Amino acid sequence: MAQKAIGDMAIFYGDKENRGMYDNGVWMHLLDIPWLSRLEEAGNYKTVIRTLWLESIGWSKEIKEKFPETKLIGLIDHPLSTHISRLSAIQQHAFISDLEYLDGIMTLTEEERQWYSIAIPSKPVERVGLPFPVEVYEEKYGSLRGVEKEFIGLGVGAADNDRNFVSNLMAFRYLQLNNPKLVGVFLSVPQQLMPYCTYWAGRLDNVFIHEREDMPQFYDVLSRCEFVINLADRNTPGRIEGEAAFFEIPVIGSNRLELQNELFPTLAVSPYELEAVVANAEFLISNPDKAKEIGAKARKLLNRYDYKHSKQRFNKLLERINSD
Repeated sequence: MAQKAIGDMAIFYGDKENRGMYDNGVWMHLLDIPWLSRLEEAGNYKTVIRTLWLESIGWSKEIKEKFPETKLIGLIDHPLSTHISRLSAIQQHAFISDLEYLDGIMTLTEEERQWYSIAIPSKPVERVGLPFPVEVYEEKYGSLRGVEKEFIGLGVGAADNDRNFVSNLMAFRYLQLNNPKLVGVFLSVPQQLMPYCTYWAGRLDNVFIHEREDMPQFYDVLSRCEFVINLADRNTPGRIEGEAAFFEIPVIGSNRLELQNELFPTLAVSPYELEAVVANAEFLISNPDKAKEIGAKARKLLNRYDYKHSKQRFNKLLERINSD
């Protein structure tokens, strides 16, 4: 006998609770839904969003077979370029096969939407984007927007991506030839990346490290950046682009990051196109008024990713699922 649902919707991470500190944790707050700690709780809800971590391949099938009445929505978490495309054939087949047990798929980028729409043509797929709590941020961190600028951001230290810090550093080192007083900072570096960043910081002048602690401290450092160089070599939304846009800070960044192309299109470059990176950086340094214009425009564009618009995109997917 099927278990009777006692709630409308919940979200299941399959590992640990995510309190909004990372990319996908915001959906728990955006939709005001509970977090499930055990797979068996899925049957208590009419709809469950499941983060599609590679460590939990097969859980979509398990949930759907146990609770066939529960609508199951997959939230894409791993980039195609650095995770899915690099799996073994066996893992790729298992991952894609498990998607067939979902009722719909949420992707963070348009590129992902296209890929999953072709890979799983029987399921509705919507690009929901990477939500930003713009109103909450404004209340908490808006006062940091006008602080004095001290640093050049040298990328952000996610634990599992292709950060391409070396390209950020080579561009920064070249800029120092004509701007010896420039100070660079690695942003939000996790413990496992400290040896790498420490090694480079010890071999370049005026390069410092911001070790990851909490979001308020991170935003305090980010808000003091004149601009950020972020040449991550992977196809993802580009969260740091959105965070910098909130503070009206320009980002010279990889054109493989969706938010770079949308928020800072004139500063989008190939991750290894360092002459273009340097040219853009020298332009920002020499034209502070233009830099402010670019930052202010990006801040306005960021409203497209606030909770209101993100919820509208999610509701569109929910309507498609429920109409089937």
